[in-house]
Amino acid sequence: MRGHRMLMPALAGVVAITTTAGAAEVEVMTQNQYVGTDLIALVTEPDFNAAVVDALKTRAGTLPAERMRALARLIDVRGPALVGLQEVYDFRCVDVAPSANRGCANPEIAGAFVDQLDATLDALGGRYRDVGTVVNLDLPTTLPPPLNQLPGVPVAYDGSVIYVSVVDRDVILARDDVQAAPVPLASFGLCTPSRDGCNFMAAASAPLVVPPFPVPIDVRFERGFVAVDAVVDGRSLRFVNTHLETRLEGSGPQARGFQSAQAFELTQVLQVAAALIPASTHVVVGDFNSAPDDPTFPVPPGTPAYLGIPPYQQMAQAGYLDAWTAQPGTATAHGRAFDGRSCCQHEELTNRRSDLYERIDLIWASGTPKVRDARLLGESIGDKTLPKGQGLWPSDHATVGATLRYAE
Repeated sequence: MRGHRMLMPALAGVVAITTTAGAAEVEVMTQNQYVGTDLIALVTEPDFNAAVVDALKTRAGTLPAERMRALARLIDVRGPALVGLQEVYDFRCVDVAPSANRGCANPEIAGAFVDQLDATLDALGGRYRDVGTVVNLDLPTTLPPPLNQLPGVPVAYDGSVIYVSVVDRDVILARDDVQAAPVPLASFGLCTPSRDGCNFMAAASAPLVVPPFPVPIDVRFERGFVAVDAVVDGRSLRFVNTHLETRLEGSGPQARGFQSAQAFELTQVLQVAAALIPASTHVVVGDFNSAPDDPTFPVPPGTPAYLGIPPYQQMAQAGYLDAWTAQPGTATAHGRAFDGRSCCQHEELTNRRSDLYERIDLIWASGTPKVRDARLLGESIGDKTLPKGQGLWPSDHATVGATLRYAE
């Protein structure tokens, strides 16, 4: 992990969106769109080329273009003012010698090459726009020479070579009537810049050998966050979207420290940013890969204590309200607090009944808003892709929406 640092340079030339913090009702949403395969596991496979081909076939089999239309319908159901999207992938392919139904166009893999952001915005028909993006993965751009000079990562396939490029983003969408602009966190030295947002300083990594280049490359599994200042129903708020590292259970208990370090950085950056550019209200959404029942765990002597505190607990200790637990009926167990599990369906998304088993897609709010309601979307059989009730789940995660009411 990189060392944590926090700088507080002067505020020069910064323009923020501000207005009154009056009464308002704010509808927000978080949606993990799912890449359609396990990319982290791919890096550790002994035969990288074969693993890439299998991953492309698996992603193509999850029908990302159709799933983006299904996910867009879930957004339309509630019409939220602001949406945090995670795993917004763009897969592209270049052939050495293009040919019909060969190489990139081979039906086995052709369906993998979809820009999920474009597909989502197209399905939403101009009712939403991208107002803030952080890039977590950008291959081959972030690889060392000469790989970063190629049109993609070289893959032997179908009797030839194809070049595959992959971009992973977390994105904030704003409804067309919502004023919103990115918060320039990186310009203040608060974090590692990436497009409109930041990548975390702490990130897991693994060595990767890309044939025919024999030298291993240290690949960082970047994660990030992005924030916008917005005005909804006359009230200003700071809306933040993030995607933290998984628990990395297969790498031993200490590997969980990566997501804990990321949660600590997130809370610290937001606190300092609020002092630099005042924001009375925060809403933080995303895939935290951490559930309410995650326990603390021991850390080696001399290690910062926060590395043993799971992200869910860190957000609660920082004063944020878990919107799901604050909705009506929670105190009497008659609300939805006990069936808010949002993850995860099977990798191929073909399981007949929903198998969601943990609540890791979260909506956090500062202050004391009243939560009118919070609910899952995309967890019912009727939400699957066509044919109705028999297709694929829109994502391996359910979408989570909430309506927050703010008093004067």
